[in-house]
Amino acid sequence: MKTIKLRYSILVILLSSILLFINCEKEEGYDTIEISEDIKVSQEKIADSLKEVTSAKMPLNINGYYKANDGGHYYIRHIGNKIFWFGEHPSGNWANVFKGEIEGNKITGYFYDVPKGRIAGSGTLEISVLYNGVILSKTLGNNFGGSVWIKTTKPANLPGARPAGFGVRNDINNLTGRWTGDDGGYYYIRQIGNQIIWFGERNFISGQPAWSNIAYGSRFYSQLWLDWVDVPKGGANSSGILRGSIDDANHITKVHSTGGFGGSSWSR
Repeated sequence: MKTIKLRYSILVILLSSILLFINCEKEEGYDTIEISEDIKVSQEKIADSLKEVTSAKMPLNINGYYKANDGGHYYIRHIGNKIFWFGEHPSGNWANVFKGEIEGNKITGYFYDVPKGRIAGSGTLEISVLYNGVILSKTLGNNFGGSVWIKTTKPANLPGARPAGFGVRNDINNLTGRWTGDDGGYYYIRQIGNQIIWFGERNFISGQPAWSNIAYGSRFYSQLWLDWVDVPKGGANSSGILRGSIDDANHITKVHSTGGFGGSSWSR
């Protein structure tokens, strides 16, 4: 077991170095990365290398902070067979929420860009889980920029609040935009049809937020029916349901919640 851990540590250091090189060469956004042949590492080679050090089964643990080869920070929450994340580029070019399920070593689900970034995309993702969750490798999702994620230590200073990268105001039929909560948080809400997705975080100047969460669900006329989950950008670790009422184009009031959700009203 000591030999396995040592070989695994060397591999993670190697892959982290590759990600650092890639990030230095990559432009912001979801552009294609071109890398010289001598440092190009295919997903197949990563998988082959990991097979040499995965002789023993250990429980999967996807919870934590991941750094990806798109330059982004990813904060992943693993609850049962559910996987949730918030991902963001430090430039503010993009930010997204992911919701999916894990079966064996395969994660499938959907990502939705939210207006903490400037890109407004969405789509399907399939991801292979390698070495018990330390490395994730994309297998499907052509309109998503990242393809390899490595679990590592969360930086002390993370990207703070931003103005909305896209969205509207004064439109009761479209909730997309940045909302301010009475809990001291900013909520970046995306409405797609009757779907609602958000990322919320306690406002902070530097360091890390006290809490951060994602929510997903549906809008029924003036009612919101959402599930919410804390993600590990912040220090909270709860989840629950949230029911809200859309009072007018720029105001939402909480009707009911579970899991200790703090906010009770939002405005934009």
